[in-house]
Amino acid sequence: MSLDVSPQQFKCWIDEAGKLVASHYQEHSEAKVFAGKSPTEVQELLGEPLPDDPQDMGSLLDEVGEKILSTITNSAGPRYFGYITGGGNQVAVLAEMIKASLNQNNLKWHSSPVSTELERLVMRWVAEFIGYPTSSAGVLLSGGSVANFNCLAVARTIKAPVDISDEGIYGSQPMTVYVSEEGHSSFDKAMDMLGLGKKYLRKIPVDDKFRIDPNQLEEQVRTDKNAGLHPICVIGVAGTTNTGAVDNLNAVADICQRYDLWYHVDAAYGGPAAKVERTSDLFSGIERADSVVVNPHKWLYVPFEAGGALVKNPDHLRKTFSTIPDYLKSDEQNRGRTDLMEYNLPLTKEFKALKVWMTIKAFGAARLREEIAADINKARYLSELVESEENLELMAPVPLSIVCFRYNPGGMAGSALNDLNDQIIQTIEADGRVFLTGTKIHGKTALRVCFINPRTEKEDIQLLQKVVLEIGSELMEKGV
Repeated sequence: MSLDVSPQQFKCWIDEAGKLVASHYQEHSEAKVFAGKSPTEVQELLGEPLPDDPQDMGSLLDEVGEKILSTITNSAGPRYFGYITGGGNQVAVLAEMIKASLNQNNLKWHSSPVSTELERLVMRWVAEFIGYPTSSAGVLLSGGSVANFNCLAVARTIKAPVDISDEGIYGSQPMTVYVSEEGHSSFDKAMDMLGLGKKYLRKIPVDDKFRIDPNQLEEQVRTDKNAGLHPICVIGVAGTTNTGAVDNLNAVADICQRYDLWYHVDAAYGGPAAKVERTSDLFSGIERADSVVVNPHKWLYVPFEAGGALVKNPDHLRKTFSTIPDYLKSDEQNRGRTDLMEYNLPLTKEFKALKVWMTIKAFGAARLREEIAADINKARYLSELVESEENLELMAPVPLSIVCFRYNPGGMAGSALNDLNDQIIQTIEADGRVFLTGTKIHGKTALRVCFINPRTEKEDIQLLQKVVLEIGSELMEKGV
């Protein structure tokens, strides 16, 4: 007995599912970005006992439309400005359907030759796209957090004063890692999970452009060495999550070279802008890094999940992750095969490369860079709108495609102004016409907007400004 249906029936299912997808794209510009349902409402909508009996596919797809599409946060739509969530692209949607049908697992070369070689190829393409050596080796993982973990694991192995693989960290003096105060929270997690300890992640102050201060970085490295600690790695950030700031990558590289430290660059968000004419100078020095993270599911418009980790020396990846039990030994002579299980922690690896490959093939590097440049222009446009409006205040420079600003009607300061903007953020979410997030800039609440979606037009940006001013004014009238 098989779970399959006839080819004709399966084609009908694909057609009906395709109609559901197409209708979502047709309607996304008018729909609320945030559905506005409470946790209880979503739980009640979805809650049911484990089904024992089969359900007709037609009614099941109807349920997907009624229950799933009605509750999603519409990150594919043009008025989603939250987090760093790319809008995806329709070519990759087709790739995902094909990928699922193939069910490839490229832990070993022979388990999926094409997905292994395609992953190696697209990571070379990503390296070339950002100006990193194509002789490097890379893998696609779930996202920036896992990719950063992957690279810090390599840094720990290569720069530790003891043999980590056999001895663990127990025979070593504490190892220190350095990142700016604007560094991503994934580094705190990685320090914890790698046994290095979060207290040994040194968070270095930033300048007025939110870039790491090289002088304070070098001073902290010297201080730690003199205290008997063992510095192993400095992280340069090429596009911070808060403001999009790009560290002086050459200055950080110089310090790493002087003190024999691993140099990692977190370019998960900003990396694809490295060869865009308007921003390329910001990324000078990225090619000097020992490892780089860049996520195609961000600014290469690929749907989740596709986070990329690149390491300049492929042998460093193998030294860190290569563990081959008897049941996975299959090619004693190697014969040019690459087993990607030797490049990362997971054994199970889905065919993530297909959607990246199809995206780059369908649009080409030049067109993708044009879209990235357009996103940067959208951010500049919003910053101009903010600066031209007396009740709005720009909170940080706009080097890439993130804009931080706040509603400031005058006559307010400190916690009262923070409370007002916190309320604006919550009210915008409930309103649902646009979606943005909040952050803190020097302790001040800011509305944070990220442009990373080719579907966003000027009219959407104008609506965003209108909604903020409208809600801010209404709250002021209510005395909130």
